[in-house]
Amino acid sequence: MSHVQDKPVSEVVKSGFGLAFIVYPEALAQLPWAPLWSSLFFFMLITLGLSSQCVAVEAVITTLLDQFPGFLRSRRLFLTAAVCLIFYLLSLTCTTQAGIYWINLIDHFCAGWGVLVTANLELISVSWIYGVNRFIKDIEMMIGERSWIFWLWWRVCWLYVSPCLMAAIAVWSLVTFAPPTYGLVEYPVWATALGWCMIIFCIMWIPIVAIKRVVQTEGSTVWQKISATCTSAPDWGPYLEQHRGNRYRKGPDSADVHLRCTTLSSP
Repeated sequence: MSHVQDKPVSEVVKSGFGLAFIVYPEALAQLPWAPLWSSLFFFMLITLGLSSQCVAVEAVITTLLDQFPGFLRSRRLFLTAAVCLIFYLLSLTCTTQAGIYWINLIDHFCAGWGVLVTANLELISVSWIYGVNRFIKDIEMMIGERSWIFWLWWRVCWLYVSPCLMAAIAVWSLVTFAPPTYGLVEYPVWATALGWCMIIFCIMWIPIVAIKRVVQTEGSTVWQKISATCTSAPDWGPYLEQHRGNRYRKGPDSADVHLRCTTLSSP
């Protein structure tokens, strides 16, 4: 394409939405049997989008069902239809003439930092609060026991390497932050402020729910409340009795401090 258009590669191929919908189709059109490769490429994009949407929608539906099981469990079909309809109406903004700017704004703020912060908090919760050794024992209940050498690499990654790398990436992203642009168009200040509000709205529920759980937990001191909040529920372990094994047959050890799964994931 660079040779045909007599332009540098940097001017022909750029990252972003144009790469998938302009550059790749143009490149596929130059290949033999172009209709076949183009059909396979866009079929891949459709399946990728559908799979991502199914995961996102199911996460919202499952959260609502777990929070209000008595009211919504028997109305799952209506709940699914309502969630899909709301998302559909909200996404209509992205189909307008300014839709590409909205998509780029959302992608600029929400696609990176939200995942980094959430993943890092999950990793810290499992490795340092629940305990990496307990987590490994839970895995061995499913795959069988392994030697300490087998788990050495995973321990180092879960405890130190991955949290430090993700924290460094998040800090570097903040230090090198630049206001969003699309082509030669620079976003106004209110759009940048809206982008920060979107990412804050996505992340703020983690500390809010954590603080709520600590406040509602019984205890005479703050540390006792935090310890009790991070202690597993009495029925912690595999759901089916035949899968609980000796480790969870009589319930979790009260001397161990476990991470209760619902502590930070549901209000």
